[in-house]
Amino acid sequence: MSELDLYAKYLDLGVKLGRSGEDLTTWVEDKVRQDVERSERQIERERKREEMEMQREEREMQKQREEKEMEMQREEKEREMQREEREMQRQREEIELQT
Repeated sequence: MSELDLYAKYLDLGVKLGRSGEDLTTWVEDKVRQDVERSERQIERERKREEMEMQREEREMQKQREEKEMEMQREEKEREMQREEREMQRQREEIELQT
């Protein structure tokens, strides 16, 4: 709701409540200011909530990247161990053939 709409709303309500003159003007301005401030606080809360959600998602993505990297390292280490085992087996067989 725009500020102009708020002024109209509170002006109408103030008149219905029996306010007039300076009292009505002050009351309407206070109500509009309160609504605008409330709206700004709500927007700020939503912005912070979105920011926190983005940070949480980024942490989750980072965690997944790290887990994937660890898994790749583990697999590489496993492949290396298998290569070494094959090499050792080949050397044993070579020794057996020589003897």
